[in-house]
Amino acid sequence: MNYMKSLLVVCFTLTGYTLFGQEPAERTAFSLEDALDMASENNREIRKSLADVAAAKAGNQQANAAFLPAVEVSGAYSSSNDPLYAFGFKLQQQGITMADFDPALINDPGQTNHFATQVLIEQPLINVDAWMGKGAANNQLKATEQKTQYTREYVAFLVKQTYYALQLAQGRVAVMNKAYQATEAYLSMAEDNLEQGYLKEADVMAIRVRRHEQVAGVQEAENKVKSVKETLNFLMGRPIDLPLQITDSITQVSFSFDNATSVLNRADVVAMQYGLEAHKKMSKSDLMKFAPRLNAFGMYNMYDADLGGFDSDSYMVGLKLQWRLFNGGRNLGKYKQSKAHYNKAQIAYQDYVEKENMELSKAIRDIAVAESQLVSYKLAAQEAHESMRIRTNRYHQGMERTSDLLMAEAKAEESQLKYMNAIYHYNVAVFKYQMLASEALR
Repeated sequence: MNYMKSLLVVCFTLTGYTLFGQEPAERTAFSLEDALDMASENNREIRKSLADVAAAKAGNQQANAAFLPAVEVSGAYSSSNDPLYAFGFKLQQQGITMADFDPALINDPGQTNHFATQVLIEQPLINVDAWMGKGAANNQLKATEQKTQYTREYVAFLVKQTYYALQLAQGRVAVMNKAYQATEAYLSMAEDNLEQGYLKEADVMAIRVRRHEQVAGVQEAENKVKSVKETLNFLMGRPIDLPLQITDSITQVSFSFDNATSVLNRADVVAMQYGLEAHKKMSKSDLMKFAPRLNAFGMYNMYDADLGGFDSDSYMVGLKLQWRLFNGGRNLGKYKQSKAHYNKAQIAYQDYVEKENMELSKAIRDIAVAESQLVSYKLAAQEAHESMRIRTNRYHQGMERTSDLLMAEAKAEESQLKYMNAIYHYNVAVFKYQMLASEALR
């Protein structure tokens, strides 16, 4: 009994270790919210945009050099028998004595070692071009942040579009399988009627042809499902071959217009506005290179003839005014170039806004058309199914031709698929309008 208890304890312990060591199973079922959350965290385009933001922050940090001091520590070793340098080294080391003024020693000092350590501090005071450059870098950072926000919105739109496309593809498979099962039932009944002499061979052949067509259609629809699953996995930043199931079924989304008529407040357009301002300030920065610069500096020096020694020291502080009046036309050429880039950016901004406003207007019209088609296809699907029900009952009573039944069945399947397709196009039209109008995408 004690041996059995010990064995059970060991088994349970090993089982616990095994379960603890196992990694959690890869998630396979996703709601639309789950897919959006995962894409927001793992989508590669979003991650690249975040890297762009980090780079822009680093560039903005570099531009702080227009305001913050620069501190540099350096050390140097020199050895010389040159009379001028040797005497200067001793002078800096504060080691001059009366004996050093002996002409023979001055003219032939021999090898003199010199260790120098310097702390240099430079503080910008008036650098107008650098100030403008700082403003340009700050605007570039804001532009990159807005661009990243738009990337998130666009990826969310693609995820919703693909998620509903997967709903549609799976719905098509379900409808086509249902139609195939109905055709199988018709074929079984038709073969029985053929044996009893109630039907002709041509009628049975027509049903078989219809069944073969449906098999091919189902295979094509299933392949579409696999392709859309791969796309959705890719958007969510997952390996494309991972299993994936969606938990939401295709339904018409609720929607109401907010009367948006312009894209000026959209993240990508705001990003262009910040980018345009960055171009403007860079042009001004290049123009201000003609202005003088005023910087303060301070140096603290320590000297010795031996390594690691600091027997003497000195300092120097001052102001430096620098005004480069001409440098071969480089500043002028750079200013003209940046000004041309700014003018081009203005034209590109105006062109982009006009095009996006046209897209917004088109999106509003697309929703109206899609809504109208949705209503029409819904009624058509209802009537087609009712017609099929009536013809099926008449067929069972021997009052309907096989060709008419197959036509009604095909029409019902086609109408149902068109109705589902209309729901998909309506939803996508709504999502696109929300993205273009910068509405919430959830």
